[in-house]
Amino acid sequence: MFKKILVLFIFHSFLYAQVEDNLYPLNAIDHLLTTEVKDVLSKNIEDKRVVFLGESEHHIGSDFLAKTEFVKYLVEEKGYKDIVFESDFFGLYFDHKKYNVFPLWSMSKQCQELFEFLEKNDITLWGLDNQTHSYYTYHNYVNKIETFLKENGIAYHDDFINSVEKIIKYGTMAKKEFTNDEVNALLNTLDNYLQNDKIQSNKLWYQIFESFKSTVQIYTINSSSTEGIPIRDKQMAKNLSFLVHQFPDKKFIVWLANAHMAKYEYEFMKGKTMGSDFNRLNPNISYHIAVSSIHMPFRKEKYIEKSAKDATNLLHFLPSTKQNYFIDSKKLIEEHADFETKEFEGMFGFKKTKTNWFKHFDALVFIGIGEKSVLLK
Repeated sequence: MFKKILVLFIFHSFLYAQVEDNLYPLNAIDHLLTTEVKDVLSKNIEDKRVVFLGESEHHIGSDFLAKTEFVKYLVEEKGYKDIVFESDFFGLYFDHKKYNVFPLWSMSKQCQELFEFLEKNDITLWGLDNQTHSYYTYHNYVNKIETFLKENGIAYHDDFINSVEKIIKYGTMAKKEFTNDEVNALLNTLDNYLQNDKIQSNKLWYQIFESFKSTVQIYTINSSSTEGIPIRDKQMAKNLSFLVHQFPDKKFIVWLANAHMAKYEYEFMKGKTMGSDFNRLNPNISYHIAVSSIHMPFRKEKYIEKSAKDATNLLHFLPSTKQNYFIDSKKLIEEHADFETKEFEGMFGFKKTKTNWFKHFDALVFIGIGEKSVLLK
């Protein structure tokens, strides 16, 4: 028994040392990135056109504050001039305004500095989501789609326009406004449009019609259902891929949830595979940074203390759970390939807390003292 315990101790000490070589302390959250971490990032994103910035939950303000510091670095020191939010693809394509971004960010107190910075530095806002929630979309979608069809001599019926109007008006509640036959008729019409030569030759409008078809599907099923999640994630990956190819000279920051930007698809993710889908469409052009806050009002201190003592938990590798840290997963795996298959407990926003975190994300960022997002009135 003593020998077994000794072997386990030596093994865990060895693992700790390997991670420690790629673990870096961060500054306080209002000036988070150290020179050393910036040097690591600079090497890792040298050939990357897309940098994903994920958050563990959409209600954690400290994750937003940390991500803002990465945005500042990418803009000021690395020349990124475009940011894509997990928000309305259509609305933000035509109107790059803050009010078209989901309120959970645009109205968060912890994101106000972000949006002020973006405006001051002339950063263009885009969206990748097929959910048609934005102010611009609500007021312009039906008119723009009808105008496009008219100008291109593409036939349409009033029933189609009325159905589009209901989808935009009712959004996630649209299911109640349609019979199954009406949904099928709308989807069949969209399939026919996607085969139309004029639409196929127009890359933007082909993307709009394709994205809208997936919108109809998730709004008449349920975007958070077993069927809806993979439809949404696959389309978000396609929408982001479209932006990357449509603007080959641009470098993009992508602001979204950790769960949507994981680099690999696992069964337990149940369709939240935007990151892996995007990687398949665009190999080796993206860098994935996941953020998580440790001490939160909804977490008991005893749970955190217990987790930090557990050698199978990521918190075990941190010198302190109340400080901020950066782990260079990319280099860790390059130096020690076995870490790609090692599973650890973590708090990065997956339904399953134990997985290959170092494989899923190129960098892990821990914020010691977290806070919930506060929405402006």
